Amino acid sequence: MRIICRICLLSTGLLTLLDQSITIAAEKSRVTSEQVTHAIQELEQLAQKQIQENALPGLAIAVVFQDKTVYAKGFGVRDTSAKVPIDADTVFQLASLSKPIGSTVVAELVGEGKITWDSKLSVLDPTFAMFDPWVTREITIRDMYAHRSGLPEHAGDLLEDLGFTRAEILFRLRYQRPASSFRSHYAYTNFGMTEGGIAAAKAYELEWEEAAKQKLYNSLGMTSTSSHYADFIARRNKALGHVLVDGKWVQKFKRDPDAQSPTGGVSSSDNDLTKWMRLQLANGKFEGKQVVDEKALAETHHPHMLTGFNPFTQLPTFYGLGWNVSYDPEGRLRLNHSGAFGLGAATYVNLVPGEQLGIVVLTNAYPLGIAEALGTTFVDVALYGKPTQDWFALFKQVYSNPAAIGTVLGFDYSKPPLSPAPALKNNAYVGRYTNDYFGGISIIEKGGGLAILQGPKNKTFPMKHYDRDTFTYETEGENAVGRSGITFTIGPDGKATQVLVENLNVRGEGIFKRESTVQPTPQSSAPVPASGDFAGPLEIGKGRKMYLECRGSGSPTVILESGYRNDAEIWSTPLKPGMSTVFPDVAKFTRVCAYDRPGTFLDADHLGRSTPVPMPRAARDLVSDLHALLQTAHVPGPYVFAAHSFGGIFTRLYAGTYPKEVVGMVLVDALSEKVRTGLTPEQWKFYVNFGFTQPTPGLEKYKDIETLEVNASLDQMEKAATAKPLGSIPLFILTQGQPFDLSPWQPLPADFPGALDKAWHTAQDALGKLTPNAKHKIATKSSHYIQVQESQLVIDAIKQVVEAVRNPATWTTAR
Repeated sequence: MRIICRICLLSTGLLTLLDQSITIAAEKSRVTSEQVTHAIQELEQLAQKQIQENALPGLAIAVVFQDKTVYAKGFGVRDTSAKVPIDADTVFQLASLSKPIGSTVVAELVGEGKITWDSKLSVLDPTFAMFDPWVTREITIRDMYAHRSGLPEHAGDLLEDLGFTRAEILFRLRYQRPASSFRSHYAYTNFGMTEGGIAAAKAYELEWEEAAKQKLYNSLGMTSTSSHYADFIARRNKALGHVLVDGKWVQKFKRDPDAQSPTGGVSSSDNDLTKWMRLQLANGKFEGKQVVDEKALAETHHPHMLTGFNPFTQLPTFYGLGWNVSYDPEGRLRLNHSGAFGLGAATYVNLVPGEQLGIVVLTNAYPLGIAEALGTTFVDVALYGKPTQDWFALFKQVYSNPAAIGTVLGFDYSKPPLSPAPALKNNAYVGRYTNDYFGGISIIEKGGGLAILQGPKNKTFPMKHYDRDTFTYETEGENAVGRSGITFTIGPDGKATQVLVENLNVRGEGIFKRESTVQPTPQSSAPVPASGDFAGPLEIGKGRKMYLECRGSGSPTVILESGYRNDAEIWSTPLKPGMSTVFPDVAKFTRVCAYDRPGTFLDADHLGRSTPVPMPRAARDLVSDLHALLQTAHVPGPYVFAAHSFGGIFTRLYAGTYPKEVVGMVLVDALSEKVRTGLTPEQWKFYVNFGFTQPTPGLEKYKDIETLEVNASLDQMEKAATAKPLGSIPLFILTQGQPFDLSPWQPLPADFPGALDKAWHTAQDALGKLTPNAKHKIATKSSHYIQVQESQLVIDAIKQVVEAVRNPATWTTAR
């Protein structure tokens, strides 16, 4: 089932009735207290009937009228095992009812003046990108909250099911091909709207969850409301989600929606939500105080995108900014939204601003349409004295179709094939398969059969043979569709070249290509964990292995790129005992990885831990290796690179080659192409010869030591950088304050050390112009190896860039 459902937004059929429940009204009415009281009496009887008939375990209902809470009551139990009754303070997960609450938060931020609904995400959050660069530049908060970004319906939801973090999901949206042109069609996307909320909060240097708390929940006294799942779990008075198992309601699943907190992560109670409804109906005021700017809030109530037509009245239905918007035959504005978790929650809010009337219904069962039926029936009775339709029957019919909540069922694998063909041997299928959007999957042998590993947490699912090269597995999560297919395409060598995972292939993203034709070793049959320590060689294809070590957790991932002939250990080597080193200290605040390039120097008796390759090589070869390693290891993006010396050339080429993957950079006394033009041709030739072509003194015995085609590498980097500049990513330059130690290469021409020092510092200044607002600092106590001599400077620089990626406002305001 889809993670967050908006069953009221389908453009055809009965579901559009949620936008408008009017079929028999003849003239505009003015609702009286007596009418509301009568409607509440009818509502209570209907609610009690649902509990008595075991239609669901429990629910809570609240009604506001003329700026007062006139009804708030719970029915049934929080949990069928404990059987503790629900009351008006019981906290429920709201699912997509979080969207109009989130748009209220953004309206408050807009009202403060730093942003508008039309602020561009490229300004607020430069790390975010869409598939089309032009759309990346132009897309706004309004576009995301109106679901008109061009992203396909529910883009990113499957990534959440697989265990990707919010940052990883938002990063991967750049690989999602659009379903329509920008601003031309409505398509409901949880993570598009999530990015809109995240970007809005970043303008105020706030995480979304804190922004919601400070700007809305605290202001209204919503003490039981939070946008953190951990807060919901910590509540004593909470309603747990339930599903039907063999005809009985059971609390089977836990749904952590933190990844999409702005659109599905709110938890709240009846008594808290009445305060929010009163604010909505009072144009942003609460208890006489203007909490949210009236104009900014009104924008959320305006129609933005056509979603369909009411099948009874033929009147259009719309989406506003986090709200379903329509007008009834009397011309009254109608606002509503549903929320649903297939793992056990269904909610509904319905407001009639012109009548100062609103209702919210919260339930702890998977979506059956009961919340919508209760809310819609109440509004009908309040406005017209009786229901205009049998909403319970209609919604029961609607929800009998899995498509109502976004579930797309595939082929029915419960029916065996008529003449099944045997599978090939397991080794024909075993391997690593990748694509940009999902990253990669692994097919491994397990228990004599096969299993599929998915996502950053390596979720493992046994596979069952179905027919020839098709297998099945049991899906799980909010978007589970039961048993789904895994079909391999076999190449001329008798081994699979690609695999189609049916439940992931909603829009073509479920096709994965084999990473290499070489059978993986047990070490490479599974990705590196997205958190925790890892160190060891990984096969990247053609029998080659590269050494990788990763530590820490969090996003973005920092990639440490060593200088010429240096291995990963250079980032963990203390100058003296007790001194901080870069690798372990960076791991304290985010995920960090370092690796050995082939031919790098490990110690006096050994080269690095990666498979040797023929030398010399050029920068493009090294970038290709690194990309293969990161993909094989499934190191989660986006990446911040910290690069030393010649590693700066590799890093900038990587950024030019894979611009969507790199969101920040620290250059640690990095080589610049401007050094080449800053020296005379003779000096440059001399520098290349002793610095890169000849073996380092004392290492002449190593025939496989790293050797580079320097000029070709610089040319490759300059071409890529011209085609794909770094843009506005946070960039920190660290430059040596002490001269190079050139003693191993003596004797040297007398004028060379001075010429090199001058050219080097001029080139460092040029690096500072690669991006707007780049930071440049001189390491006054260091020569070339700043990461060893003044490691804390490097750690601090990396931390600043990581924080800028997470919250761009910290970069522009930091000094």
